[in-house]
Amino acid sequence: MTKHAAPPAMSLFDLIARTWDLGSAVRALRFNVIGSSVAVCLEDGTLAFLQMKDAEPPEMRMRTEADTGRMTIRPRSTALPHSIRTEKPLANPETGLCQVAQQGFVFVHRDGAEIWRATAKGQTLRVAKAGAGPVTALSALPDRQGILVARDRVLEVVSPENGASFGTVELAHNVQRIAPSPRADRTACWGGGHVTILRTDDLTPLSEIAVEGDPVCLEWSLDGRWLVGGGRDNALLLVDTEAGEDGRVAGFPAPVATVQFSAKAETMLASGGFRVVGWRCPDLPFGDNDGTPVETGKPGLTIVEAVAAHPTRALCAAGYANGLVTLCEIGKREEMMLLEGKADPVTALEWSPDGAHLAIGTASGKAAIATFPKAMFK
Repeated sequence: MTKHAAPPAMSLFDLIARTWDLGSAVRALRFNVIGSSVAVCLEDGTLAFLQMKDAEPPEMRMRTEADTGRMTIRPRSTALPHSIRTEKPLANPETGLCQVAQQGFVFVHRDGAEIWRATAKGQTLRVAKAGAGPVTALSALPDRQGILVARDRVLEVVSPENGASFGTVELAHNVQRIAPSPRADRTACWGGGHVTILRTDDLTPLSEIAVEGDPVCLEWSLDGRWLVGGGRDNALLLVDTEAGEDGRVAGFPAPVATVQFSAKAETMLASGGFRVVGWRCPDLPFGDNDGTPVETGKPGLTIVEAVAAHPTRALCAAGYANGLVTLCEIGKREEMMLLEGKADPVTALEWSPDGAHLAIGTASGKAAIATFPKAMFK
């Protein structure tokens, strides 16, 4: 008698997520402002663009069983569309991707000298020609206000349309990270053991603060007081911009690759630990003050590589070195496994602007978009 194996059971992730194999490690991914597209920057410099329009969203495939009232989701019946790939120009993965205007993205060419813009569907256009030296940091201001470009010590604001210069300033130190404040009225430039705070409109320096450490990421607190960076040297770097002082929280078991602020939970979150690390705002650990720690999720034996705070709820997503992705209510131990760990480290996480979708990137080159039915967050 011939025996037939039962088909493997589908996980929640299989039912609500779309996954593409892009062939090279995901270094960065970014939703555009209106949430219609996700741009993915790969280790080899190529870009992929994933369209958010879904012919079979989970809510279309949901039904409630009449006898039990149990809600189920049927599998997809059609294949996913291919990602849109841009083989040229190649992007510089070190400077990442930034949102520009409502639908587009900006990135640095792999040669380090040119700024390019990409549409939501992957068409590319050179914005700024080669300048005096390679680009060392890149950021963008809201809507069409400008692109912030650093070349060593020189910071310039250029038009995202034609590359015209809106202003230039030379700082006393080089620039490796740029972060506009939440209201975009101030800009922080970090590098060479210093951070300079400038007025964004005319690039007037407001203060220069000596700091310790080399951040891989840089974020402002939502109230505009704190600058927080994740350190390569297994530390969290903090700057009190009002007092003009810096501090460190050392002893993380791994580099702190991501830092996020949750507006709903009023909490700062960081990766680099064996669980999501966090403190209640504005009581962050600084000087002799230990701050107010916030425990989120369960401690384990695997490093949290990335965290992403939900834009409207007191939730966060955590991605681990073994490929596990969980959803956690901030400040509570309970967590929900979204993606089982399969030895494929998570390298990037980002929520869509409306919080309905979570984009995930991995070291093997997989990019996924998980779409959550409204009923899941009731």
